[in-house]
Order: sequence, then structure tokens, then C-alpha cells
Amino acid sequence: MELERLMKRIFSFLRDIEFLRHVLPALLFGASLGLFVHGYWLIDLFSVGSKSLLFFTFVAGLIGVTGYILLFRWLTSVFHELSSLQKVGVVGTSLLVGAFLFFTVTENWQKPARYISLFLPTHTLEISIPDEQNAGEISIVWITTSLGDTSYDTIAYEGWELKKDRLVLTNISDNHFRWAGKTGEQVQIVFESPSRSGKAFLSWDGQEETLQLSKKKNSYVHPFDIPFYASHGWTLLLGIMNFALLSLPLCFLVWRKRMEMLQTIHQGFAPTTQQIYAREWMVVLALVVLVLALRVPNLEILFPGVEEYSHINAAKQIIQGAPIESVYQRGMWLVTLPVTLMFRVFGYELWAARLLGVVFNALAVIPLYLITRKINRPVAILSVLLFATSPWVIAVSRVVREYAYYPFYFFCVIYGMILLLEQIPDHFHIDRDWKAIFKPRVLLLGSILAFLPFYALDIDYLSTFKLILIAYPALAFFAFLKIDLRYRKNLILVLAMIGIALRTAYLWRRYFFARAVVNLVPLHYFFMNSPQQWYFDRAMLIPVIGLLGAMLVSILVRRTNIIPLFFLILYSGSLAYFLFSSKKFFAPRHLSTTQIWYVVLVAIGLYLIWIFLQTFPSLKGKYGRAATMLVLAAMVINPRQVLVTVTSQDPYRPITEDYHDDLTDLQAFMLANVKADDVLISSRIYSRYVEWVDKPTFQKIYDFQVQSTETDVLSIVDQYDSGWIIIDNARIERAVFSPDKAFLDNDRIEYIGLFDDEHVWRWRAK
Repeated sequence: MELERLMKRIFSFLRDIEFLRHVLPALLFGASLGLFVHGYWLIDLFSVGSKSLLFFTFVAGLIGVTGYILLFRWLTSVFHELSSLQKVGVVGTSLLVGAFLFFTVTENWQKPARYISLFLPTHTLEISIPDEQNAGEISIVWITTSLGDTSYDTIAYEGWELKKDRLVLTNISDNHFRWAGKTGEQVQIVFESPSRSGKAFLSWDGQEETLQLSKKKNSYVHPFDIPFYASHGWTLLLGIMNFALLSLPLCFLVWRKRMEMLQTIHQGFAPTTQQIYAREWMVVLALVVLVLALRVPNLEILFPGVEEYSHINAAKQIIQGAPIESVYQRGMWLVTLPVTLMFRVFGYELWAARLLGVVFNALAVIPLYLITRKINRPVAILSVLLFATSPWVIAVSRVVREYAYYPFYFFCVIYGMILLLEQIPDHFHIDRDWKAIFKPRVLLLGSILAFLPFYALDIDYLSTFKLILIAYPALAFFAFLKIDLRYRKNLILVLAMIGIALRTAYLWRRYFFARAVVNLVPLHYFFMNSPQQWYFDRAMLIPVIGLLGAMLVSILVRRTNIIPLFFLILYSGSLAYFLFSSKKFFAPRHLSTTQIWYVVLVAIGLYLIWIFLQTFPSLKGKYGRAATMLVLAAMVINPRQVLVTVTSQDPYRPITEDYHDDLTDLQAFMLANVKADDVLISSRIYSRYVEWVDKPTFQKIYDFQVQSTETDVLSIVDQYDSGWIIIDNARIERAVFSPDKAFLDNDRIEYIGLFDDEHVWRWRAK
């Protein structure tokens, strides 16, 4: 009876969930989720073929089956509201959204060996060394596959002996090596053969080949074909498919609430001429204070970075009478001369130099607010709050570099461009509206904007201020849209604009189009749990969905409000430049200007998420709104990451990835031991620090460059009776000679030791 009741319940349950419509697809897609998780993540955590790997693959698949049963039941109950065409649209949109989320939220797609190892074929390798040669001590240094290093414990061998981390041949007349396992795309084996005249017989799955051991180290690589159903590409397709399926509910809900959302969006993004009253300016002032509060503390917590010395020492030299043209030129007008003024007022204090950049960074709130206020008040406040709390912006604002100043200047430039565009009438007719572009305000704005490329390319050509030039095509694009192209008399104007654009592109080609490379590193700073962002170790999915929404809405409201699209073009253009034109070496500071455009897009995205959530009646009340704001803030903002720059004393900065050498111990030692006639040969870190603090005093200071030769250094040593050589680890690794070996043979030079990151030698007269 009990068994009969149980069977009835099971059949009743299967009827309720419509077995053929729900369970079979859920089994299929749940298995696909398990296989995707297996090949995408678990393969990095567990060894291939291990029970743990199989167990967690099964668990992931089981969770997938359960989740997809619930998902398909829900979709069946709600999709009847849609027509066939609408269903195709929602499914297609979910596919695009899923692909976008997959490639922005996860990062393993950039890594090799994303295989479904369950389906990888097993290969057998046999190795033997023929006895008709003088083999000496032939050894196998390592064996590695695309799935990782091969353990010697998995190898069956005779005539070989395991010594430390290698297999050494011990019996030339009777030796055999056999290994069987899964390899992935290739296997690499490194043989070591002192005789350099040996050979080895290798057999893969019965196919023999001979390897000549003609070098001391011989690298052997054997490729394999991977079945598509186990390949990297199939793993990625499974990931996109599962992300698309999981995006279906979101896409459907947005579709269902589209009319309510569209009405709110069009109202919220409608251009208005609302005046900013005194009370609102008080809010802006409070936000400026918040920006300062998150940047000012502990300004001297670290020694200057390498490039900070360039500006502070140049400012010091100018005060001491050096001609401006004789000192460090990069950022002269934006950084060095303002720092010079700070030194004249407060003395040679590092905090004073850094404080100026912080103040300019805080003042960027004003043009940022003025720009985004033209969208609406919520986006303006969100933009400033995100700017204030951005770990990346905070980090670059606290160093004496031009990156601290750029937000203020760049936002001012964009604000000027928007004001200029507002002065150009829509459906511009050259014979009717030409007077509009000759108004004093328009001429002034145009003159300033025309001067900036000249400044960026000629006056301060060493700086990255030229990145603002990416905004000029956007300005030209929106100005072009203002022209009535159907009006024949505008043809001359259109041709002139096209000619100017082509000429400008030709002149600027070496700045933006000289290199044709692909560098995916910049993507990591905006997606994939980036330490530079607010959402580090938080719900990264929310800002990414918001960014996607901001992209779509920017296009949707382009006819009524161009500012969102303007920032989308700025962000996309800047990111594309670094993706396709940047060098292999990269640091966050190079891309920090792109972050200020990203801030506005994320603010728009969060505002759209707010609009979406407000379509649910339970969240519309006062308490519901407050709870929603608190939950969103907690899910997106990591307070610890926001404050890490002002609290961490680690010389390696977690946000900028720069290294601020701590010279405390070295300086104490040098002050106690340097004599009046000593000479210093130093890489730029310590020599610049000595120039900054004016102690200890050396007879002369010589720079050690990575291209300096042994002869260059020893010739200086021969000229003076006593002195010091101080080289940091980074320069030693990149130097064209080995200082350790070169100085060891010189009886005048004595190695003193390592102080943090600086190696110190001393020489005396014989």
C-alpha cells in the first residue's frame, strides 16, 4: 500500500510539472550547466579524473536540473502573454545579454585549457633510450600537458631513477617508460643530454618517432586534436547558453514592464532648463567635502613614487632659480608649476604637493554635476557619489601626477562642448543660422576648444593630456547631426566638415592609429571583479547590467538628450584605444581617465535599475525605497576597498599597482655612514630621493640606467677614492650586465646588503 501511494504521488508530481515539457529539457540543460562548470571552473580546482571533480560536477548538474525545472515552469506560465515574434525577441535579447554578461562578469574565457575533461581522449606515451649510444646521464626534466604538470607517480618506468625533481636514466641497456593519461591540446617534455649526441624513441598510441638529443636541453612538443564536444570553444558555448537561459527572467520582466519604464525614462531624461538653486548648490558643496574627506587623510603615508619625484624635484629646481626649460617638462603647466606655488607657500612638503592634486580632483565635482544635471538630478547625485567613492579615482588623486588633475580639466572640456552644441540650432541652415555661431559666447568656447589640441600635441606633448582628443570626434559627430543634410546650401559646410575630419585624422594618426595590436588587459579594470572598482568582492553583476542598460538607453534617448550617448562614445572610444593601440606594458594610471566616463554610465545604469525596481508595488513605499537604496549600496559598494588607498601602508599600491619604495632604513644607514667626499652611483629612486630631501650630501651623483654597462660604472669608480652604488631590484633584473658578478671581482667594491628593495655597495681607496 505504501509503495502504491508513493508511486501515485510520483506520477502525480510528474503530471503537475509536465514531464516532457519541463523535466527532459531541465535534464538536458542542467547537464550542460554541470559540464560548463566542470570545464570552466572546477578543472582549475581539482585534478583531472579525481573523485572530487566528478562529485562537484554532479552537484553542479543537479543544481542546474532543479533550477531549470523551476525556470521552465515559470516561463511556461508567463510566456503565453507574448506573441511568437515577441518570444523570439525576448529569447534573442536574452542571448545577447547572456553573452555580454558571460564575457564581462567572468574571466576564465581568456585562459587556456578550458576543457570538459570527461570527454578528453586518453593517450599513451612510451619512451626508450637505445643502447647503441654513449648516453651519459640522460634525464627527463619535466613533463607537462595543457592540463598541468604530470606527476612522476603516474608513470611506470624501468631503468630510470627519480632524483629530486627529474627522472635520470640509470640502465642504458634495459629501460622503459610508460605513461597514460589525458593531455589536452599538447604535451611538452624536456630532456637533458650532456653528451649532445643521443636520441630517444617516443611512441604515442603506437605511433613511433625519434627525437635527436642534439642540445644540452631538448624541448619536445607533441600536439593533439581535441574533439569539439570536449574543447575550449564548446565550453564557452555552454557558458553563453546557460548565461542566456539565466538572463531570460530578467529580459521577460523588463519586457513586461517596458511601457511603465519607458514613460519614466523619457520623462527622466527629457531636456529641461531647470535652474540650480542655492539649496542644491549646498548639496554640491557637501559632496565636494565628501570627496576631500575620502582623499586628504594620510597624504604622507608613503614615500613618493618614481614619477612623483620628477614633478616635486622640478618644482624645487624652479624655486631655486633653474630655467623652466631646463627641468622635467611633462605636465609642466598642469602639475609642476602649480606645485611650485604650493612649495612657495607651505615649504618643501610632500603633503602640500599631493594636496593640490586632491583639491583639483575634488573641484571636478562641479563640472561633473553641471554636466550630469542636464540629464537629471538623480543621475547627477549618483555620478558625484560614484566619483567620490571610486577607489581608482581616489588612488590617482593622491599622487603628484597629471592623472589627479585630469578629471577637473576633462569634465570642464566636456561641459564646454555641451554648451557649444546647445548654441547650434537644430536643423541648421547655413544662410539662416550662421549668426548663431558668431556670438561672442560661441566664439570664446570655440577658441578654447580649438586651443586644447594644440596644447596637447605641441605644448605638453609628453603628457597623456592628448587623451582628451578622443572627445573631439564625438563633438564633431553631434555637431554634424545638427545640420539639415537635405538643405542644398549646407553642402559646402558638410564637405568642409568632412575635409577637416579627414585632415585631422591624418595628422593625428601617429597618436591613435600607429600601432595595430590587441591588448585585453584594459578590460580587467572595468569588469571581472576589478580591485579598481567599487564593486570589488561585491555583486559585480549589478553594475554590469546597469552599464548594459545605460548603453541601450543612451541610444534610445539620443534625440531628446545627447549627454548619455556622448559619455558612451567617450567611454567606448577611450577603451577601444587602449584595447587596440596600447603597448604590452600596462598600468591602471594609463586608463584612469576612461574611469571618469565610466562613472557617469554606471550612474545612469543604477538609475535605470532603480526605475525597474520601482515598478514593483512592494518597493514603492517610503520604507521600500529606503531598503532598496541600502541593499543596492551594500551590494555595489565595498567600503574597505574605497578606503584602502588612505589606510594601506603597503608600498605596493593595491589600486594603482605602483611601487612606492620605502627608503627609511636605507636613508638612516646612509646618513650614518656617508662621508663628505663620497660619490653616489644610483638608479633613479634613491638619487631622486636625495635630491628631494637634500641629504646626505655627495660630491657628485651619477644615474645608473638599465642600459649602463659594466665599463660605465667601473670607470666612475676609478675616478674617485670613495663612493656608493645603490641599485633597486627592478633595475638589476633589467640591467645589461650582472652587478653581483661584475662588482665581486673588484677588490675596491664591497657589498653592504639589501635595504628593502635597494642593493648597496661601497668602494674605498686601496
